[in-house]
Amino acid sequence: MRMRGVGIVGMAVLAVSVTSAAEVGRVRSPREVLGREIGSDRVLASYGEVQAYLRTLADESPRVRRLDLGPTVEGRQMIAVAISTPANLTRLGELRERWARIADPRHERPDEVVELVATTPACVVVTAGIHPTEVAGPQSMLLFAHELAAAPSGSSAAAWLEDTVVVLVPSLNPDGHEMVVDWYRRYLGTPYEGSNPPFLYHRYAGHDNNRDFVYLNLPESRALNRFLFLDWHPQAHLDLHQMGLQGPRQFVPPFADPIAPLVHPLVWRMTSLLGGLMALRLEEDGRAGVVSGWEFDGAWIGGTRNTGWWKNVFGILTETAGAALATPVHLDDNELRAGGKGLADYRPQLDFPNPWRGGRWGLPEAVAYQRVVLRAFVEFAATWRTSLLRGTSSMAAEAVRRGTQEAPWGWLVPPSPTDPGRARHLVGLLQQAGVEVEVARSPLTADGRTFPTGTVVLPAAQPFRQFLLEVLEPQPYPEVRLTAASEPLPPYDVTAWSLPLFLGVEVVRVDTRLDGAFARLTSEAFPSSGPPAKARRIMVPASQVAAFAAANRALAAGLEVLRVGGATTGEPAAFAIAGEPEVVARVVREAGVEAQVGRPVPSAGQRLHRARVGVLHPDLGLEDAGWCRLVLERAGFEVEVVDRRRLAAAEGMAALDVLVLPAMDKRILTEGRARWQPVVAPPPEYVGGVGTAGGEAVKALLARGGTVVGVGGSAEWLIETLELPVGVPTRALARSELACPGSLLRVEVDARSPLGWGLPSSLAVLIDEPLGFETRPTGPGLRREVGARFPDGPLLVAGWMRGEERLRRRAAAVTLSWRSGRVVLLAFSPHFRAQTQAAFPLLFNAIGMEMGDPVAGEPAG
Repeated sequence: MRMRGVGIVGMAVLAVSVTSAAEVGRVRSPREVLGREIGSDRVLASYGEVQAYLRTLADESPRVRRLDLGPTVEGRQMIAVAISTPANLTRLGELRERWARIADPRHERPDEVVELVATTPACVVVTAGIHPTEVAGPQSMLLFAHELAAAPSGSSAAAWLEDTVVVLVPSLNPDGHEMVVDWYRRYLGTPYEGSNPPFLYHRYAGHDNNRDFVYLNLPESRALNRFLFLDWHPQAHLDLHQMGLQGPRQFVPPFADPIAPLVHPLVWRMTSLLGGLMALRLEEDGRAGVVSGWEFDGAWIGGTRNTGWWKNVFGILTETAGAALATPVHLDDNELRAGGKGLADYRPQLDFPNPWRGGRWGLPEAVAYQRVVLRAFVEFAATWRTSLLRGTSSMAAEAVRRGTQEAPWGWLVPPSPTDPGRARHLVGLLQQAGVEVEVARSPLTADGRTFPTGTVVLPAAQPFRQFLLEVLEPQPYPEVRLTAASEPLPPYDVTAWSLPLFLGVEVVRVDTRLDGAFARLTSEAFPSSGPPAKARRIMVPASQVAAFAAANRALAAGLEVLRVGGATTGEPAAFAIAGEPEVVARVVREAGVEAQVGRPVPSAGQRLHRARVGVLHPDLGLEDAGWCRLVLERAGFEVEVVDRRRLAAAEGMAALDVLVLPAMDKRILTEGRARWQPVVAPPPEYVGGVGTAGGEAVKALLARGGTVVGVGGSAEWLIETLELPVGVPTRALARSELACPGSLLRVEVDARSPLGWGLPSSLAVLIDEPLGFETRPTGPGLRREVGARFPDGPLLVAGWMRGEERLRRRAAAVTLSWRSGRVVLLAFSPHFRAQTQAAFPLLFNAIGMEMGDPVAGEPAG
C-alpha cells in the first residue's frame, strides 16, 4: 500500500509537490498540437510529430523534462521525457545518484540503504516502437504522457508522480518509425492500405533490432543500454509490443516456461505480481482476451527488457494484438486461434479466463488496452515503490556476496597473441554493459598457469555477477517438460549467446580467490601497439578478424595488397600491404589491427583488387540480408543492395563481381512469399521472387567469372538451379528428428581450403536451421572443395539440439567451380545478427576468392 502521509522525501517536499500542482496549468493535448486525434483509426503520428509534441509538452508542463538519448543509425535523435512532480524533477541529478547507489550498494551501510529506500522515488522506464509496424505503442505513449502531465491535483495519477519518476521513450527505432508511417500514408484509401512495408524497417536489423541487447551492434541499442545501466539505473522497465491479430488480445506476465536459472527469483515474483495487477485492471475495465504464462518465456537474454533480468532490473514485456497497422479489421470467433506454449485451446482457463469472442479490432482498441497497462505500471511503481527499490538493492547485494563466497571468483581475459582486437572488443562490450572491469598490474598465477601484466580481470563479486555468468559461460538450455513423457518446451529465440565462443576469445574461469595488484580499467583494454614506424611494407596476420578491413582500406587508399601464406605454403596467412608510410600507418590505425614490418620477399601469393559485392534483398524485410550488409560494410567491402528487379536486369548485374544470397526459405527466394500470409497484401509490384530470370542472371554472373555465395535455403536453391552435385539429406528430416534452435555447434575447418584461409581448425558456429550438405565425386570439369564440415563426434557446444547424429560428417561449407565462375554454399550464416565474429572470415574468404590474381615476388614500393 502507498503511504501517503509520510511521503518518500518528507513533509517539506510533499508541501512543494502540492504547491506545484497548482502551477501545472493547462497542458495541450496531442490533438490540439498536432491537429489530429491520435489513437484513432488511420491516424499515425510520425516520429517528427512525436518529437514536436513532446517538446511542446516539456515547454508547457513543469512535470515534464525532455531527454536526449543519442543519434540513430540515420542520424535522428532518440528522445525521451521524464515525468514526475516539479519537486522531483528539480533534483534529478541527486535522484540519479541515489538510484546508482541503490543499484550498487557495496559502499553503503545497511542503515544507509534503508534510508535510501525510504526516501527515494522509484524510477521506471517505458519503451515502445522498436518494431515500427507495431504502431500502437508510440501513439499510446503520447496520450499517456499528456495524461500524466495534465493530471489534476488530487487525482491518482498526480499522486503516483510523487513517488515515481516515469521515463517514456516513445520510439526505440525512429528511422523505422518514419519509414512505416510514410508507407502507411502513401497507400491510404487504396486496396493496399494497412499492408506491411516490403523492406527492412531498420537499415540493418529490421525486426532483429530487438535481438541486439547483449552484442550492442546498433547505435540505438547502445543508447538505451547506456541510459538504463550506466546513467539512470531504473528499477523497472516496461517494453510495449504488438503481436498477431488472431490470438489473445493482450499478453501480460507471468512469463512462460522455461526460465533462466541464473535470474534471481525476485524477478519472477515481482514481474508476476505486476502482471497480475495489469490483468486485474484490464478485467475491471472490461477488456477481454488477456492471457498470461503464454509463449513469451523467461530464458532468453537478448531483448530490450530481458537483459535487465540479469542486471537486477524488473523487466516487463506486454504484447497487444495488432491490426492492419492503423486500419481496423473484423474478426469472427472461428478465426481466433490458440497455439504456442501455454495456450493449447482457445477457451477459458486459469491464465486466459475471459477469451475475446471477435468483432472489430483496430488502433483505438489496442491503444485502450495499452493505456490501462501503462496506468497499472505506474500505479504499481508508486504502490510497491519500496519493494522495487529494496528488491533492486538486495539482488545486487546478494550478487556481490555470492561472488565472494561461491565459485567462480572471476574470469581472466589474457592478451591474445593472435588477435588482440577480438579480446579488446569483448572487454569493451562488457564495459558498455555496465560490468566492472579490472586489469592486473603484475603477473598472475591461476590453475597452474601464469598470466602476464595487463591481463583483464572480471571479478564475480559485483552487482552484475549473474550477467557475467550468463554471457561468459556456455549455458545449457533449461529443459522444462509439462509431463514426464512430453518434449521439452521450445525456446522463444536462440539458445546460445556465449560471448567468448561467438567472438573467438579465450576467457579463463577462476574458481579460487586470486591475490594481486588490480586496478579499475576505465579505458580501452589491450590498446593497439599502432603501426610500425615509417614502414612502407607491412604484414597483417589473417588470424585477426579485422584483417580484411585493413586489406580493403588499403585497396581503397590505392595501396598494393597481396594475400600470402596459409596452410598450403607453410607460412602464416597474412596480407602484405605496401605503399607510402603515412598511408600505411593510417590504414593500420583505422582498421585497429596489429601489423609487423613486412618480409623482404613474401612467397608467391595473390595480388588483390576491390570486389564489388551485391547482397540480395527480397521484397520483404529479410534480417539476414541487413546483418550481412552491416558485417561487410564494417569490413570495408563495397556493398550494394540487389533486389529481384536488378537481378533480372543484365545491365544492373554487370557492375558486380560477387552476389551474396542470404539465408532465407526457398519459397521467399523463388516466390517472394513468407510462411505466413499478411492480412493486407502489398502492391503487386512488391510481390514476387527471383523466378527463372533470377536463375539466368546467376548463371550469367558465373559465366563471366563471378562468384555467387548461397547461405542456408539460398544454397539449396543454387544446388537446384545450377544442378550442382550436392545433396541436402537433412532437409527431408522432421523437427522431431533434427532440431537446433539457435545453438552453437562445432565445425572443423580445412585451413588448406581458400574458405579456411587464416582460420583455426575448429570453430563454434550458430546454427538456427540445421542444414548439412552431402557432396558427390566430380569429374575433371567441375572442381569442388569442402572448406568446413560437422565432425564425426559431439557437435553441441552451447544451447540445445535434437538429433545431432544426423548432422555429423556432413559438409558445412563447399566451394564448386561452375563454368568460369565459383559457387560457395554455406549451411549457416557466418554473419548471424553480426554477432558470430569468429565465423565472419568464412564469409570474407568466400568473397576474397574473387579478389585475387596469382602473382609471385615482392610487393612494389
